[in-house]
Amino acid sequence: MKVSGKTGGVSATPGVAAAKPAGAAQPTGASSGAPRVQGDALSVSSSAQFIAVATEKLASIPDVRIEKVEAIKAMMDSDAYNPDSEAVADGLVREHTAPRTGNDLG
Repeated sequence: MKVSGKTGGVSATPGVAAAKPAGAAQPTGASSGAPRVQGDALSVSSSAQFIAVATEKLASIPDVRIEKVEAIKAMMDSDAYNPDSEAVADGLVREHTAPRTGNDLG
């Protein structure tokens, strides 16, 4: 089998035109202005945009509220922290008997 650089021979693919040199004329009907840039396009839905903004905002919020921790620590150091033991127990029971979701880490 002989392979040549000529189009229409054994090496040519039917229906596929050979690459044009950089200075080649544009086909009829094409605009004569600046060349059209063909490339990838990205379209993001408004829901995805909202999620991206919300995620960014949430990332800026600290996981621990330092002011609260400092205030409770100061109250504990001065023996002024007296939480309602029944409310704490109720909260623990509710937390551990609530139905679990797929987002729970525990």
